[in-house]
Amino acid sequence: MKVLKFGGTSVSSVETVQNISNILKKTNEKQIIVCSALSKVTNMLTEAAEKAAKADISYKEICNQIEKRHHDFIDQLINKDQQGDLKSIIHNHISSLEKVLEAIYFLNELSTRAYYIIVSFGEKMSNAIIYRYLSIHNGNVGYLDSSQIIITRTVNGKEHVNRSVTYKNIQDNWNDKYDIMVAPGFISKSENGYATTLGRGGSDYTAALYAAALDADSLEIWTDVSGIYTADPRKVKNSYPLPRVSYKEALELSNFGAKVIYAPTIQPVLEKNIPMKILNTFRPDDEGTLVTNETDESKTIKAFSTMDNIAMLTFSGTGLVGTTGIAGRLFGALSKNGVNIIIISQASSEMSICLVIDSKDANKAVEAINQEFDFEIRKCTVNKTIAETGYSVLAMVGEGMKNAAGLTGKAFTALGSNDVNIHVIAQGSSELNVSIVIKSEDAEKALNVLHQAFFNA
Repeated sequence: MKVLKFGGTSVSSVETVQNISNILKKTNEKQIIVCSALSKVTNMLTEAAEKAAKADISYKEICNQIEKRHHDFIDQLINKDQQGDLKSIIHNHISSLEKVLEAIYFLNELSTRAYYIIVSFGEKMSNAIIYRYLSIHNGNVGYLDSSQIIITRTVNGKEHVNRSVTYKNIQDNWNDKYDIMVAPGFISKSENGYATTLGRGGSDYTAALYAAALDADSLEIWTDVSGIYTADPRKVKNSYPLPRVSYKEALELSNFGAKVIYAPTIQPVLEKNIPMKILNTFRPDDEGTLVTNETDESKTIKAFSTMDNIAMLTFSGTGLVGTTGIAGRLFGALSKNGVNIIIISQASSEMSICLVIDSKDANKAVEAINQEFDFEIRKCTVNKTIAETGYSVLAMVGEGMKNAAGLTGKAFTALGSNDVNIHVIAQGSSELNVSIVIKSEDAEKALNVLHQAFFNA
């Protein structure tokens, strides 16, 4: 049995849905197919929610556009005599959506719970259409209601999947009398029974949960690119897809902006050692990228990836030298305020600590640190922390780096000769990832310089 996930671009037209149907016909294995909302519908739902919260009545027009989009899609995809009550199902979802938006409109408030309900309609409607189409063209098809099967619990104010409960629910609801089962991605339910979602990359994560729960033979992520590339193909024209990477390499790349794959997706299949493939719905014959425990040892560096909208914080002062517990207080203050640290760098002199964080958290982080060390700041043993924005992180990733000498030197020489200044360097003992912080204005040039130096020289 295998699990296949198709993103929004993969369910954006008649041709792409026909591609899905043909892909599913290529095997006699039992299959679960996880689909996202139609392309851009989640953005439209978010816009409608934001307008309703501002008492902007135009949210109703967005609802009309969403309904028309799905009705037109049904007419293009399915013959009228085979549609049955499908348009009524869509209309009922739109009616429920409008009721939630109307409540937000009168309250002028968009709560997290209400937002979860609103964005969940995209997956519910798209998967209703896909389920009907596959039932007509692919035979014996069943349905798994992810909104009742994937269970989350709140930890530190955020929703996290309760894997043990979710796995049991999947096993209890899986029915092998069906050749194909359709399951909406992204949507879930809290332990208390209210609607939740799995966040960014949620459909990929949904597919990984189904694969892990049922010990699938493989997980296939079908998207609009032919695998994991050596660099972002939108920024580096000469980049190309990698035939194989390890789970560890994929995790590193996902954390540094490689949007083709998301970190939560990897963990469930890694634990069960389930092979994962990244494939292109528009070019189904392309090889794609295989992700397993093994890597391609012929390449020391697999890929370069960038993360933008980065801020650097400098925490410094004579009071840091030889003082026990300073770092603990610093990290504790940031943790209490929900600030995630991307990179930490400290010289052996202990005079300063450099923190790299998301720019959106910069002001909150500065305030938290200065408040925590207010006494030391007034004593002039610690300086006021400041934040600098306009930076990007560029990561070099590859398991082969730990056995190869001179790679970082080669990279720094290439950057230096092209006038790219490095502000921070970070490397773990695993030597799987070397990260450097540079000005955002230099990021694309740096990416191309390194790609040329290591892959196109």
